[in-house]
Amino acid sequence: MVLVALTAGGCTGAGEEAGKQPGPTSTTSLVETRPTVPNESAPDWVGAVVNLHDLAAGDCFNQYSWSNDERVIEIDTKVDCAGPHQKEIYLRAEHPARVGAPWPGDREMDAFATAECYGAFSDFVDEIYELSELELGFLTPSRTNFEDDVARFRGVHCYVHLGGDAELVGTARGSKR
Repeated sequence: MVLVALTAGGCTGAGEEAGKQPGPTSTTSLVETRPTVPNESAPDWVGAVVNLHDLAAGDCFNQYSWSNDERVIEIDTKVDCAGPHQKEIYLRAEHPARVGAPWPGDREMDAFATAECYGAFSDFVDEIYELSELELGFLTPSRTNFEDDVARFRGVHCYVHLGGDAELVGTARGSKR
C-alpha cells in the first residue's frame, strides 16, 4: 500500500495533494483587434471615374483613396494630359499566354511587365530610365481578370510618374526628363 501512495504522490505537482484537483490557473485572453482606420472625407477628384483596364497608351490618370466606416475606398480617374496629372500610360502590352492558359503567377506577370515597360521607356521619354527623373510603373491584371472567360484582361499597362506627390503637367512623350 505504501508503494501505491508513493507512486500516486510522485505524479502530482508541487504543493498539490494526491486526489485533489488543481486550483484555477492564470490564463491570458487573446482579444482580436483590427487596426482602426480613421474616417476621411472623399477627396475632390479631377476627371472621369474609369476602369484602369479601359485606359490606353497616351491616357493620363489619377488615383485617389480614402477611408470610410473601416473601408478603404479607391477610385481612378482619366484626365487630360495637358493639365496636372499623376500618371501617364505609355504602353499597353498583352501577355503572350494562349487563350485558356492558366494564370502564370505574380512573378511571371511582374517579370513580363518589367521587361516590356523598361524596354519601351527610353523610346517614349527620349531618355534612358537610369538618367530620367521619371519613374516607371505598371498595372498587371489579377488572376481573376486574367482567367475570366469573357473579360480576359491580359494587358499590362506601363506608366510614367514623378516620385512622391509631384504631378506631371503635359505629356512626358519626348520630354527627355
